[in-house]
Amino acid sequence: MLSTKEGFDLDALISEALGGADKRTRRIVSHRYGLESPKTRTLADLGDEYSLTRERVRQIEAAFLDSIRAKIKAHEEAAKFLKLVETYLTDVGGLRRSDFLARDFSILLDDKRGEDLLYNQLHFLAKVLERPLINRSNDEWHLVWYTEPKVLQKAEDLVRHLLSLDKHDFSRYLAVVVPKYKIPEPLVVNYLTLSKRFASGPYGDLGADHWVHVAPKTVRDKAYLVLKKSDNPLHFTEIARLVNSLDERKRAPATVHNELIRDPRFVLVGRGTYAIND
Repeated sequence: MLSTKEGFDLDALISEALGGADKRTRRIVSHRYGLESPKTRTLADLGDEYSLTRERVRQIEAAFLDSIRAKIKAHEEAAKFLKLVETYLTDVGGLRRSDFLARDFSILLDDKRGEDLLYNQLHFLAKVLERPLINRSNDEWHLVWYTEPKVLQKAEDLVRHLLSLDKHDFSRYLAVVVPKYKIPEPLVVNYLTLSKRFASGPYGDLGADHWVHVAPKTVRDKAYLVLKKSDNPLHFTEIARLVNSLDERKRAPATVHNELIRDPRFVLVGRGTYAIND
């Protein structure tokens, strides 16, 4: 049983939800949401197993959720669940990326079942209770839990502003958005995690994934980054060593040297030694 001083009995809610279902429906819903294992299954996969169409599986799932919704909403443990989750979301600005939420709740509830399984069960309850709100993930956005639409809109506005910047400077970005939106820096960062374009670089720099110091993609960009961070000229062999430390690929020092020669961002300041050409 999951419990904290302000916790709730997750197992009791799951058991209550599935208790009245027939064997096939119980198995379909359990596999669909990953209630017994971290792995979830698709409508098509379950349809193949039970010789049903994808649409029929979806109908079984939807009918089941509708049939238990009122009962679960009235359950005393559901009220505790909603209070805990909504208090948590309010404390982090009204929004949290789903995998981060699972990690936080695993710690908060001192849970031993693992973040993935815990998240599946929490997500199932949120789906049944229709609270909190959960967006749909896609190529641009992570799955996120949020308290109200205006919070999600604020986060999306913050992301769009970040991606539109000509100056790739996260400190300058914060200096603009913190007073404009009247929210502290940690909450700005939390909102930005909604986007798959927001990232942390090899040296911990935050920003958009097209910023060189956040997501350097070429040898030249990586060489530029390590030189920028060193704040001193470096020999090309040392630059090569540092470039290789950023990922699992290994480039010969001569290869890195050739890239330095071709890029106007670098200037030769000594025998084999390069600096940033500011």
